[in-house]
Amino acid sequence: MRSGSERLEPFADLPSIERSGPASDWTSSDEAPRLRLFNAKYSPNLGDGLLSECLEKTLIALGADSDTWSIDLAGRRAYGDAMAGRKQILSALDLMPGQLRQQLVRLPLAIKARQSWRPHFARHLAGANGVVIGGGNLLSDIDLNFPTKLALAVEEAERLSLPFAVYASGVAKSWTPRGLAMVRQAFSSPLLRGVFVRDRTSKQLWDEKFGVHSGREAVVVRDPGLLASDFIPRSNIHETDRPVAGIGVMSHIAISYHADHAPGRAHLENWYLDLVKGLVGRGFHVVAFTNGSPEDIVYLQSLRARMAAAGGEAISFPVQRTPDELCAIISGLEVLVAYRLHAIIAAYSFGVPSVGLAWDQKLRSFMQSVHREAFLCDVAVTSAETTIDLLCQTAKEGIPADERERVVRDARSDVQQLLQLFTQASDRQFTT
Repeated sequence: MRSGSERLEPFADLPSIERSGPASDWTSSDEAPRLRLFNAKYSPNLGDGLLSECLEKTLIALGADSDTWSIDLAGRRAYGDAMAGRKQILSALDLMPGQLRQQLVRLPLAIKARQSWRPHFARHLAGANGVVIGGGNLLSDIDLNFPTKLALAVEEAERLSLPFAVYASGVAKSWTPRGLAMVRQAFSSPLLRGVFVRDRTSKQLWDEKFGVHSGREAVVVRDPGLLASDFIPRSNIHETDRPVAGIGVMSHIAISYHADHAPGRAHLENWYLDLVKGLVGRGFHVVAFTNGSPEDIVYLQSLRARMAAAGGEAISFPVQRTPDELCAIISGLEVLVAYRLHAIIAAYSFGVPSVGLAWDQKLRSFMQSVHREAFLCDVAVTSAETTIDLLCQTAKEGIPADERERVVRDARSDVQQLLQLFTQASDRQFTT
Protein backbone atom coordinates (compact mmCIF):
# COMPACT_ATOMS: atom_id res chain seq x y z
CA MET A 1 0.00 0.00 0.00
CA ARG A 2 1.04 3.61 -0.52
CA SER A 3 2.22 5.35 2.60
CA GLY A 4 0.40 8.48 3.74
CA SER A 5 2.08 11.86 3.65
CA GLU A 6 2.01 14.78 6.01
CA ARG A 7 -0.67 17.26 5.03
CA LEU A 8 0.47 20.83 4.50
CA GLU A 9 -1.46 24.03 5.16
CA PRO A 10 -2.55 24.52 1.56
CA PHE A 11 -3.32 28.26 1.67
CA ALA A 12 -0.49 29.48 3.89
CA ASP A 13 1.50 30.76 0.91
CA LEU A 14 -1.33 32.93 -0.48
CA PRO A 15 -1.98 36.47 0.74
CA SER A 16 -5.44 37.37 1.94
CA ILE A 17 -7.77 39.07 -0.52
CA GLU A 18 -8.05 42.84 -0.30
CA ARG A 19 -11.03 44.58 -1.85
CA SER A 20 -10.75 47.68 -3.96
CA GLY A 21 -13.04 49.79 -6.09
CA PRO A 22 -16.16 51.77 -5.24
CA ALA A 23 -18.33 50.53 -2.42
CA SER A 24 -21.29 50.69 -4.78
CA ASP A 25 -19.99 47.48 -6.35
CA TRP A 26 -21.03 45.68 -3.16
CA THR A 27 -23.97 45.61 -0.78
CA SER A 28 -21.56 46.81 1.95
CA SER A 29 -17.92 47.81 1.76
CA ASP A 30 -16.66 44.86 3.81
CA GLU A 31 -18.86 42.19 2.27
CA ALA A 32 -17.25 39.02 0.96
CA PRO A 33 -18.34 37.81 -2.49
CA ARG A 34 -21.37 35.52 -2.39
CA LEU A 35 -20.90 33.55 -5.56
CA ARG A 36 -23.02 31.10 -7.51
CA LEU A 37 -21.14 28.63 -9.69
CA PHE A 38 -22.94 27.36 -12.79
CA ASN A 39 -21.58 23.90 -13.61
CA ALA A 40 -22.53 20.25 -13.93
CA LYS A 41 -21.84 19.45 -10.27
CA TYR A 42 -24.39 16.66 -9.91
CA SER A 43 -23.66 15.05 -13.25
CA PRO A 44 -23.49 11.25 -13.07
CA ASN A 45 -19.81 11.65 -13.92
CA LEU A 46 -18.38 12.36 -10.46
CA GLY A 47 -15.44 14.19 -11.99
CA ASP A 48 -17.78 17.15 -12.52
CA GLY A 49 -18.74 17.07 -8.86
CA LEU A 50 -15.10 16.82 -7.81
CA LEU A 51 -13.97 19.93 -9.66
CA SER A 52 -17.09 21.84 -8.55
CA GLU A 53 -16.57 21.01 -4.87
CA CYS A 54 -12.89 21.88 -5.08
CA LEU A 55 -13.67 25.26 -6.63
CA GLU A 56 -16.37 26.03 -4.05
CA LYS A 57 -14.15 25.12 -1.10
CA THR A 58 -11.09 26.94 -2.43
CA LEU A 59 -13.03 30.14 -3.11
CA ILE A 60 -14.39 30.08 0.45
CA ALA A 61 -10.95 29.29 1.92
CA LEU A 62 -9.53 32.29 0.05
CA GLY A 63 -12.17 34.74 1.27
CA ALA A 64 -15.48 34.23 -0.53
CA ASP A 65 -18.57 34.14 1.67
CA SER A 66 -19.57 30.72 2.98
CA ASP A 67 -22.81 31.27 1.06
CA THR A 68 -20.91 30.32 -2.11
CA TRP A 69 -22.16 27.21 -3.91
CA SER A 70 -23.00 25.57 -7.21
CA ILE A 71 -26.11 25.66 -9.38
CA ASP A 72 -26.30 22.54 -11.52
CA LEU A 73 -27.00 23.54 -15.12
CA ALA A 74 -29.31 20.55 -15.62
CA GLY A 75 -31.34 21.38 -12.50
CA ARG A 76 -30.08 18.38 -10.51
CA ARG A 77 -29.94 18.80 -6.74
CA ALA A 78 -27.91 15.84 -5.44
CA TYR A 79 -25.51 13.11 -6.49
CA GLY A 80 -27.43 10.28 -8.06
CA ASP A 81 -30.09 12.63 -9.45
CA ALA A 82 -29.51 11.33 -12.99
CA MET A 83 -31.59 11.50 -16.14
CA ALA A 84 -33.66 8.33 -16.62
CA GLY A 85 -32.69 6.33 -19.70
CA ARG A 86 -29.43 8.20 -20.25
CA LYS A 87 -27.67 5.15 -21.73
CA GLN A 88 -30.50 4.45 -24.16
CA ILE A 89 -30.71 8.11 -25.18
CA LEU A 90 -26.97 8.32 -25.86
CA SER A 91 -27.09 5.10 -27.87
CA ALA A 92 -30.00 6.35 -29.99
CA LEU A 93 -28.45 9.78 -30.58
CA ASP A 94 -25.13 8.22 -31.53
CA LEU A 95 -26.84 6.37 -34.40
CA MET A 96 -28.40 9.53 -35.88
CA PRO A 97 -26.85 11.97 -38.35
CA GLY A 98 -25.85 15.24 -36.69
CA GLN A 99 -28.44 17.42 -38.43
CA LEU A 100 -31.29 15.09 -37.53
CA ARG A 101 -30.15 14.96 -33.89
CA GLN A 102 -30.12 18.76 -33.67
CA GLN A 103 -33.64 19.02 -35.09
CA LEU A 104 -35.01 16.37 -32.73
CA VAL A 105 -33.56 17.90 -29.56
CA ARG A 106 -34.64 21.52 -30.14
CA LEU A 107 -38.22 21.18 -28.90
CA PRO A 108 -37.31 19.14 -25.76
CA LEU A 109 -34.58 21.67 -24.97
CA ALA A 110 -36.99 24.58 -25.33
CA ILE A 111 -39.53 22.93 -23.03
CA LYS A 112 -36.88 22.09 -20.43
CA ALA A 113 -35.51 25.62 -20.57
CA ARG A 114 -38.89 27.23 -19.98
CA GLN A 115 -40.35 24.82 -17.44
CA SER A 116 -37.29 23.70 -15.47
CA TRP A 117 -33.93 25.36 -16.02
CA ARG A 118 -34.86 29.06 -16.02
CA PRO A 119 -36.96 28.86 -12.81
CA HIS A 120 -34.22 26.77 -11.18
CA PHE A 121 -31.54 29.33 -12.09
CA ALA A 122 -33.62 32.32 -10.98
CA ARG A 123 -34.50 30.75 -7.63
CA HIS A 124 -30.92 29.81 -6.77
CA LEU A 125 -29.32 33.09 -7.82
CA ALA A 126 -31.17 34.88 -5.00
CA GLY A 127 -28.71 36.49 -2.60
CA ALA A 128 -25.69 36.23 -4.89
CA ASN A 129 -23.54 39.17 -5.91
CA GLY A 130 -21.42 37.37 -8.52
CA VAL A 131 -21.52 34.38 -10.86
CA VAL A 132 -18.90 31.91 -12.08
CA ILE A 133 -19.49 29.68 -15.10
CA GLY A 134 -17.32 26.54 -14.97
CA GLY A 135 -15.37 24.40 -14.85
CA GLY A 136 -15.70 21.35 -16.99
CA ASN A 137 -16.26 21.03 -20.71
CA LEU A 138 -19.12 23.55 -20.71
CA LEU A 139 -18.10 25.51 -23.79
CA SER A 140 -19.15 22.79 -26.17
CA ASP A 141 -22.03 22.10 -28.50
CA ILE A 142 -23.34 18.56 -28.47
CA ASP A 143 -26.92 18.81 -29.70
CA LEU A 144 -27.23 22.45 -28.47
CA ASN A 145 -27.24 21.25 -24.85
CA PHE A 146 -24.73 23.62 -23.24
CA PRO A 147 -25.40 26.58 -25.57
CA THR A 148 -29.03 26.53 -24.41
CA LYS A 149 -28.11 26.31 -20.71
CA LEU A 150 -25.31 28.89 -20.86
CA ALA A 151 -27.52 31.40 -22.67
CA LEU A 152 -30.17 31.00 -19.96
CA ALA A 153 -27.63 31.31 -17.15
CA VAL A 154 -26.24 34.55 -18.57
CA GLU A 155 -29.74 35.95 -19.15
CA GLU A 156 -30.60 35.35 -15.49
CA ALA A 157 -27.33 36.90 -14.32
CA GLU A 158 -28.03 39.95 -16.50
CA ARG A 159 -31.57 40.23 -15.13
CA LEU A 160 -30.05 40.67 -11.66
CA SER A 161 -27.09 42.78 -12.90
CA LEU A 162 -24.63 40.20 -11.56
CA PRO A 163 -21.04 40.31 -12.84
CA PHE A 164 -19.83 36.94 -14.06
CA ALA A 165 -16.70 35.13 -15.18
CA VAL A 166 -15.89 31.92 -17.05
CA TYR A 167 -13.51 29.66 -15.14
CA ALA A 168 -11.49 26.49 -15.87
CA SER A 169 -13.72 25.53 -18.77
CA GLY A 170 -12.77 23.60 -21.85
CA VAL A 171 -13.66 24.93 -25.29
CA ALA A 172 -14.73 22.55 -28.05
CA LYS A 173 -13.54 22.85 -31.63
CA SER A 174 -16.77 21.86 -33.42
CA TRP A 175 -19.90 24.01 -33.15
CA THR A 176 -23.18 24.25 -35.00
CA PRO A 177 -23.90 27.71 -36.44
CA ARG A 178 -26.85 28.08 -34.06
CA GLY A 179 -24.91 26.97 -30.98
CA LEU A 180 -22.00 29.29 -31.81
CA ALA A 181 -24.34 32.25 -32.29
CA MET A 182 -26.10 31.58 -28.97
CA VAL A 183 -22.88 31.49 -26.97
CA ARG A 184 -21.37 34.49 -28.77
CA GLN A 185 -24.44 36.54 -27.93
CA ALA A 186 -24.39 35.42 -24.29
CA PHE A 187 -20.73 36.28 -23.78
CA SER A 188 -21.00 39.67 -25.45
CA SER A 189 -22.56 40.84 -22.17
CA PRO A 190 -20.85 43.85 -20.55
CA LEU A 191 -21.14 42.02 -17.22
CA LEU A 192 -18.50 39.47 -18.28
CA ARG A 193 -15.49 40.22 -16.07
CA GLY A 194 -12.96 37.64 -17.26
CA VAL A 195 -12.39 34.34 -19.02
CA PHE A 196 -10.17 31.55 -17.71
CA VAL A 197 -9.84 28.25 -19.60
CA ARG A 198 -8.15 25.01 -18.63
CA ASP A 199 -5.62 24.47 -21.42
CA ARG A 200 -3.83 26.18 -24.30
CA THR A 201 -6.01 24.56 -26.94
CA SER A 202 -9.11 25.97 -25.22
CA LYS A 203 -7.48 29.41 -25.08
CA GLN A 204 -6.75 29.31 -28.79
CA LEU A 205 -10.33 28.24 -29.53
CA TRP A 206 -11.89 30.85 -27.21
CA ASP A 207 -9.80 33.67 -28.67
CA GLU A 208 -10.62 32.52 -32.19
CA LYS A 209 -14.36 31.91 -31.74
CA PHE A 210 -15.41 34.25 -28.92
CA GLY A 211 -12.60 36.75 -28.26
CA VAL A 212 -13.83 39.51 -30.56
CA HIS A 213 -17.49 39.10 -29.58
CA SER A 214 -16.75 39.06 -25.83
CA GLY A 215 -13.92 41.58 -25.81
CA ARG A 216 -12.00 39.17 -23.59
CA GLU A 217 -8.86 37.18 -24.22
CA ALA A 218 -8.78 33.88 -22.35
CA VAL A 219 -6.24 33.16 -19.62
CA VAL A 220 -5.06 29.57 -19.03
CA VAL A 221 -5.50 28.18 -15.49
CA ARG A 222 -5.11 24.82 -13.78
CA ASP A 223 -8.13 22.57 -13.31
CA PRO A 224 -9.60 22.98 -9.78
CA GLY A 225 -9.83 19.19 -9.47
CA LEU A 226 -6.10 19.31 -8.78
CA LEU A 227 -7.01 20.66 -5.33
CA ALA A 228 -8.75 17.44 -4.26
CA SER A 229 -5.93 16.51 -1.90
CA ASP A 230 -6.37 19.85 -0.07
CA PHE A 231 -9.80 18.78 1.16
CA ILE A 232 -10.07 14.99 0.92
CA PRO A 233 -7.78 12.79 3.05
CA ARG A 234 -5.83 9.95 1.46
CA SER A 235 -7.54 6.58 1.85
CA ASN A 236 -6.31 3.04 2.46
CA ILE A 237 -9.52 1.18 1.60
CA HIS A 238 -7.92 -1.51 -0.56
CA GLU A 239 -7.27 -4.45 1.76
CA THR A 240 -4.50 -6.43 0.08
CA ASP A 241 -0.82 -7.14 0.46
CA ARG A 242 -0.26 -6.66 -3.27
CA PRO A 243 0.44 -3.32 -4.92
CA VAL A 244 -2.87 -1.94 -6.21
CA ALA A 245 -3.49 -0.96 -9.85
CA GLY A 246 -6.70 0.85 -10.72
CA ILE A 247 -8.55 0.53 -14.02
CA GLY A 248 -10.98 3.36 -14.68
CA VAL A 249 -13.50 1.71 -17.01
CA MET A 250 -15.34 3.75 -19.63
CA SER A 251 -18.13 2.54 -21.90
CA HIS A 252 -17.58 2.12 -25.62
CA ILE A 253 -20.84 4.10 -26.07
CA ALA A 254 -19.47 7.16 -24.25
CA ILE A 255 -16.16 6.95 -26.08
CA SER A 256 -17.76 6.69 -29.52
CA TYR A 257 -20.28 9.47 -28.74
CA HIS A 258 -17.52 11.96 -27.93
CA ALA A 259 -14.38 10.71 -29.71
CA ASP A 260 -13.43 10.98 -33.37
CA HIS A 261 -11.61 7.63 -33.44
CA ALA A 262 -12.91 5.05 -30.96
CA PRO A 263 -11.92 1.38 -30.57
CA GLY A 264 -14.58 -1.14 -31.55
CA ARG A 265 -16.65 -2.73 -28.80
CA ALA A 266 -15.10 -6.22 -29.08
CA HIS A 267 -11.59 -4.77 -29.26
CA LEU A 268 -12.15 -2.65 -26.13
CA GLU A 269 -13.61 -5.56 -24.14
CA ASN A 270 -10.74 -7.87 -25.02
CA TRP A 271 -8.25 -5.12 -24.23
CA TYR A 272 -9.69 -4.63 -20.73
CA LEU A 273 -9.63 -8.38 -20.08
CA ASP A 274 -6.02 -8.67 -21.28
CA LEU A 275 -5.13 -5.74 -19.03
CA VAL A 276 -6.59 -7.49 -15.97
CA LYS A 277 -4.80 -10.77 -16.75
CA GLY A 278 -1.51 -9.02 -17.39
CA LEU A 279 -1.60 -6.87 -14.25
CA VAL A 280 -2.50 -9.80 -12.00
CA GLY A 281 0.25 -11.82 -13.66
CA ARG A 282 2.75 -9.11 -12.72
CA GLY A 283 1.73 -9.20 -9.06
CA PHE A 284 -0.85 -6.43 -8.82
CA HIS A 285 -4.23 -6.44 -7.16
CA VAL A 286 -6.62 -4.85 -9.69
CA VAL A 287 -9.38 -2.41 -8.75
CA ALA A 288 -11.93 -1.90 -11.55
CA PHE A 289 -14.20 1.12 -11.11
CA THR A 290 -15.97 3.93 -12.97
CA ASN A 291 -16.41 7.68 -12.48
CA GLY A 292 -20.13 7.04 -12.03
CA SER A 293 -21.72 7.64 -15.43
CA PRO A 294 -24.61 5.17 -15.87
CA GLU A 295 -23.39 3.94 -19.24
CA ASP A 296 -19.98 3.19 -17.70
CA ILE A 297 -21.56 1.36 -14.76
CA VAL A 298 -23.70 -0.81 -17.05
CA TYR A 299 -20.68 -1.51 -19.24
CA LEU A 300 -18.53 -2.57 -16.27
CA GLN A 301 -21.36 -4.81 -15.05
CA SER A 302 -21.39 -6.51 -18.46
CA LEU A 303 -17.65 -7.18 -18.11
CA ARG A 304 -17.59 -8.03 -14.42
CA ALA A 305 -17.95 -11.82 -14.62
CA ARG A 306 -15.22 -12.11 -17.24
CA MET A 307 -12.95 -9.68 -15.36
CA ALA A 308 -13.51 -11.63 -12.15
CA ALA A 309 -12.60 -14.86 -13.92
CA ALA A 310 -9.44 -13.24 -15.29
CA GLY A 311 -8.42 -11.70 -11.96
CA GLY A 312 -9.55 -14.33 -9.46
CA GLU A 313 -9.02 -13.20 -5.89
CA ALA A 314 -6.75 -10.40 -7.07
CA ILE A 315 -9.53 -8.13 -8.38
CA SER A 316 -12.19 -6.04 -6.67
CA PHE A 317 -15.00 -3.76 -7.83
CA PRO A 318 -15.53 -0.87 -5.39
CA VAL A 319 -18.58 1.35 -5.83
CA GLN A 320 -18.58 5.13 -5.58
CA ARG A 321 -21.52 7.53 -5.18
CA THR A 322 -19.80 10.83 -4.35
CA PRO A 323 -16.55 12.61 -5.28
CA ASP A 324 -15.14 11.73 -1.84
CA GLU A 325 -15.78 8.05 -2.48
CA LEU A 326 -14.20 8.30 -5.94
CA CYS A 327 -11.10 9.88 -4.39
CA ALA A 328 -11.03 7.18 -1.70
CA ILE A 329 -10.65 4.60 -4.47
CA ILE A 330 -8.02 6.57 -6.40
CA SER A 331 -5.88 7.87 -3.54
CA GLY A 332 -5.18 4.34 -2.27
CA LEU A 333 -3.72 3.13 -5.57
CA GLU A 334 -0.09 2.60 -6.55
CA VAL A 335 -0.91 3.30 -10.18
CA LEU A 336 -3.93 4.05 -12.39
CA VAL A 337 -4.94 3.62 -16.02
CA ALA A 338 -8.09 5.48 -17.12
CA TYR A 339 -9.93 7.32 -19.85
CA ARG A 340 -11.79 9.83 -17.70
CA LEU A 341 -9.97 13.15 -17.25
CA HIS A 342 -10.84 13.72 -13.61
CA ALA A 343 -9.80 10.25 -12.56
CA ILE A 344 -6.36 11.17 -13.95
CA ILE A 345 -6.47 14.65 -12.35
CA ALA A 346 -7.48 13.27 -8.93
CA ALA A 347 -4.69 10.72 -9.15
CA TYR A 348 -2.17 13.48 -9.87
CA SER A 349 -3.44 15.51 -6.90
CA PHE A 350 -2.79 12.57 -4.58
CA GLY A 351 0.57 11.75 -6.16
CA VAL A 352 -0.66 8.54 -7.81
CA PRO A 353 1.11 8.04 -11.17
CA SER A 354 -1.17 7.19 -14.07
CA VAL A 355 -1.39 6.22 -17.71
CA GLY A 356 -4.04 8.12 -19.63
CA LEU A 357 -6.05 6.42 -22.37
CA ALA A 358 -6.17 8.96 -25.18
CA TRP A 359 -9.64 9.66 -26.53
CA ASP A 360 -10.03 13.45 -26.72
CA GLN A 361 -8.01 16.63 -26.64
CA LYS A 362 -8.74 17.58 -23.03
CA LEU A 363 -6.96 14.53 -21.60
CA ARG A 364 -4.02 15.01 -23.92
CA SER A 365 -3.81 18.69 -22.96
CA PHE A 366 -3.77 17.89 -19.26
CA MET A 367 -1.07 15.26 -19.60
CA GLN A 368 1.05 17.72 -21.58
CA SER A 369 0.51 20.45 -18.98
CA VAL A 370 2.04 18.24 -16.25
CA HIS A 371 4.76 16.83 -18.54
CA ARG A 372 3.29 13.33 -18.62
CA GLU A 373 2.46 13.00 -22.31
CA ALA A 374 4.85 10.04 -22.49
CA PHE A 375 2.27 8.15 -20.40
CA LEU A 376 -0.58 8.46 -22.90
CA CYS A 377 -1.63 5.51 -25.02
CA ASP A 378 -4.33 4.80 -27.59
CA VAL A 379 -6.27 1.61 -26.94
CA ALA A 380 -6.97 1.25 -30.66
CA VAL A 381 -3.26 0.79 -31.46
CA THR A 382 -1.51 0.03 -28.14
CA SER A 383 -1.65 -3.49 -26.72
CA ALA A 384 -2.59 -4.19 -23.12
CA GLU A 385 0.91 -5.62 -22.58
CA THR A 386 2.59 -2.40 -23.74
CA THR A 387 0.24 -0.41 -21.52
CA ILE A 388 1.22 -2.57 -18.54
CA ASP A 389 4.88 -1.85 -19.30
CA LEU A 390 4.08 1.87 -19.09
CA LEU A 391 2.16 1.36 -15.85
CA CYS A 392 5.08 -0.49 -14.27
CA GLN A 393 7.49 2.20 -15.44
CA THR A 394 5.48 5.09 -14.01
CA ALA A 395 4.74 3.18 -10.79
CA LYS A 396 8.48 2.80 -10.31
CA GLU A 397 9.34 6.40 -11.22
CA GLY A 398 6.42 8.09 -9.46
CA ILE A 399 5.60 11.79 -9.74
CA PRO A 400 8.31 14.20 -8.51
CA ALA A 401 6.95 15.67 -5.26
CA ASP A 402 8.26 19.19 -5.90
CA GLU A 403 6.69 19.27 -9.36
CA ARG A 404 3.33 18.06 -8.08
CA GLU A 405 3.36 20.59 -5.23
CA ARG A 406 4.10 23.40 -7.70
CA VAL A 407 1.20 22.37 -9.94
CA VAL A 408 -1.23 22.23 -7.00
CA ARG A 409 0.06 25.57 -5.72
CA ASP A 410 -0.54 27.07 -9.17
CA ALA A 411 -4.12 25.79 -9.06
CA ARG A 412 -4.72 27.62 -5.75
CA SER A 413 -3.21 30.84 -7.08
CA ASP A 414 -5.41 30.63 -10.16
CA VAL A 415 -8.56 30.49 -8.01
CA GLN A 416 -7.31 33.52 -6.11
CA GLN A 417 -7.01 35.33 -9.44
CA LEU A 418 -10.66 34.49 -10.12
CA LEU A 419 -11.79 35.73 -6.72
CA GLN A 420 -10.00 39.04 -7.24
CA LEU A 421 -12.31 39.78 -10.17
CA PHE A 422 -15.18 40.02 -7.70
CA THR A 423 -13.29 42.03 -5.08
CA GLN A 424 -11.95 44.75 -7.36
CA ALA A 425 -13.57 47.54 -9.31
CA SER A 426 -16.08 46.40 -11.90
CA ASP A 427 -14.17 47.87 -14.84
CA ARG A 428 -11.22 45.50 -14.54
CA GLN A 429 -10.17 44.29 -18.02
CA PHE A 430 -7.96 41.67 -19.56
CA THR A 431 -6.08 43.16 -22.45
CA THR A 432 -5.40 41.28 -25.64
